[in-house]
Amino acid sequence: MEMKNLFVKLMATLWENTYRIVINDQNDQYVATGRVIVNIPLSPDELPPNAPEVEPQLLVLVEDGDLDSNNLIEFETILAAKIREKFNYEIMTVFFYYPSPEDVLNKGTIDQA
Repeated sequence: MEMKNLFVKLMATLWENTYRIVINDQNDQYVATGRVIVNIPLSPDELPPNAPEVEPQLLVLVEDGDLDSNNLIEFETILAAKIREKFNYEIMTVFFYYPSPEDVLNKGTIDQA
């Protein structure tokens, strides 16, 4: 699948700082779903004086998708830019997480020994 552009629908959830996302390609075809978790650092007055300074970050948990290893970097590059745009470029660090291959391959198989 060639990705020229991605369109992100961002929806609020019942959790604070957690959003649901649906991602479609330029042809309005499904690409992936996931969650975006916004990690905002604690206020400096809540921390000890020697605490390191950290920046806010976005965690993207890709729950399901029509992706393969050949387009993963392109997917993350385009999606990170789109998500930063949704947050008005106030948070620049984006981390991506995917289901473990072990979990995906063994889905529904329970050892009943």
